[in-house]
Amino acid sequence: GFEKPAEVKGRARLYSMVFCPLVMRIHHVLSLKQIPYDIVNINLQKKPQWFLQINPVGKVPVYVDSDGTVVTESVTVANYLDEKYPEPPLYNEETKSRDLELIDDLSKIVDIIMNILYEKDKRQFEEILAEIMDNLQKYEDELNIRKTIFFGGFNPGMLDILMWSWFDVGKALTLFHKQYESVDRYKKKFPHMVSKQ
Repeated sequence: GFEKPAEVKGRARLYSMVFCPLVMRIHHVLSLKQIPYDIVNINLQKKPQWFLQINPVGKVPVYVDSDGTVVTESVTVANYLDEKYPEPPLYNEETKSRDLELIDDLSKIVDIIMNILYEKDKRQFEEILAEIMDNLQKYEDELNIRKTIFFGGFNPGMLDILMWSWFDVGKALTLFHKQYESVDRYKKKFPHMVSKQ
């Protein structure tokens, strides 16, 4: 592995991996909140020993704040940033408890997608896709109830940010694998979510 890049005192750092949807969540939060930070991309196939000292689990994202606080797991990092840097707020107080429920449920969809990406799920793709679409229905219904473009209202909120990168993964899958083209036929079922893309 490569040597640990020198830290810049008083500047936050995000340990990342190129094209990782979990890390993209944090890039979006940092960008929206205009928080300056450095990026260090990690090859997760050849993790350097120094990285394992920062996060023994060896996963990204890892956010090291300017004061040295280390935060791992994308949802935890996103919530940490929203609490520490409250402007602009990524939760609407009126819908926060429902958003937290939906964020928790989102992990089920993420697990299904990760199993597709790492070819751990041996079921037929159509069966897996139907399960994803069934799980997504509650999000479409919620946008319909709220009558807003985003879950956050007129601006993206935490739930929007945590979902966005997974739509990008879905688009990429259709480009590289013919079997995933069938995803497109579900667009009519989710007019509110499709309009956000």
